[in-house]
Amino acid sequence: MSDLNDKVNERWQQRRKKGYNWPKLIVMLLILVAIFYAMNMLQNGSNVQGVPMAETTDSSTVEIPAGEMKP
Repeated sequence: MSDLNDKVNERWQQRRKKGYNWPKLIVMLLILVAIFYAMNMLQNGSNVQGVPMAETTDSSTVEIPAGEMKP
């Protein structure tokens, strides 16, 4: 009977040891947070409204002042 109790206690202790893997759990949690942060940064980067970084001007255009226009 005591041999059976020893086996049961041994199995119980092994299962508890597998469940208490805190460093692995913390690393996985940090990786999950980093993935969510990266997804948020990528989404914010894609929300740009198409504003050009540099303004292009055509130097060959002729601007007519408003006072010189004929009705």
